[in-house]
Amino acid sequence: MVADAWRFHRTFSGDAVTTPSLGSEYISLDPLRVRIDTHRRYSEIADDVNKVVSDTLRLNGNENLVDIGCGTGEFLKHLVDRGHRGRLAGIDASLAAVAAASRVPGVDGIRGAAEDLPLFDSVCDVLTARHMLYHLTDPVRALQEFRRVTRLGGTVCVVVNHARTCHRTRDLVTEIAARFGLSAPDGMINEDVNSDTIADMMTEVFGDVDVHRMDNALAFPKPEPAVRFAESLFSFCGIASDHPQRARIRTEVETALRNWFEDHPGRTWRDPKGYTVATVTCS
Repeated sequence: MVADAWRFHRTFSGDAVTTPSLGSEYISLDPLRVRIDTHRRYSEIADDVNKVVSDTLRLNGNENLVDIGCGTGEFLKHLVDRGHRGRLAGIDASLAAVAAASRVPGVDGIRGAAEDLPLFDSVCDVLTARHMLYHLTDPVRALQEFRRVTRLGGTVCVVVNHARTCHRTRDLVTEIAARFGLSAPDGMINEDVNSDTIADMMTEVFGDVDVHRMDNALAFPKPEPAVRFAESLFSFCGIASDHPQRARIRTEVETALRNWFEDHPGRTWRDPKGYTVATVTCS
C-alpha cells in the first residue's frame, strides 16, 4: 500500500485550469514526450540525463527513492530496468504524470505539490527533482521540503536547465505569438532558477553542494523536427491548445523555420542548451 510504504499523510488539492499554465500544459504528457524525444535524438553531444543522474547518485539499488515532478515516469522506469530493488515513488501535480508513474512496475504514483510534499519526515534515502524546480514560484520552500523528507545521510539531487536554454526556438515562437496578441503567461517558468543560481540556492538550505554542469545544444538538420519541438513549447509562449488561431500560428512558425533552412543550405538550426546536476548529502 502507498500509505504504508511512503507514510502518505496529506492530500493534494489543485484547481482546474483552462488557460496556458502548468496545469493545462501537463493535462497531457504529449508535449513533454516530444521535448524528451527531441533532446534524445537531436542533442549536439549525445546525452542521457537519466543515466547521468543515476550514475551521479551511485545507487546500490536498495534505496527508497522518490522522484519529484516525475513527468513521464521514464527515470523511474530507467531505475527499474537497471534492477533497482528499493521502494520507488513518483510525485507530481499532474494526474497524467501520476498515472504514468503508476504504470511502471513496482512504482507508486502519488499526486502532490513539491512545496508541500505528502510524506512524513525522513522517509527517503534519495530524492530526485529533475527539470522541475524552475516551474515553482517558491523553489526554496520546495528545497526545504526535500530536506524534511530525506533522512540524515540521504541524498537530494536536483537538475535544472541553463538560463535561456533553447531560447532561439522559444524566441521565434514568442515573436510570432506576439503578432496575435499573445505573450508568455506568468507562473510557468521561474527564470531565477537555473544553472547559475542553483548552487547558492541549495547551499542556503543544505550546505555544501556538488555541481556537475553539462553544456550542449539542439542541432536540427532539417525543419520537421524543429517545427515539432517549437510546437511543444506553445503553452510556454501563451498559445493555448484550443486557441482559435493555433493552427495559423503553427503555420507561421513552420514557414519561418522552412525559410531559414532554405536560406542556409547545409546548415543546422542550432539552439544552445544545457543543465546542471546539483547533489547534496543531508546532514
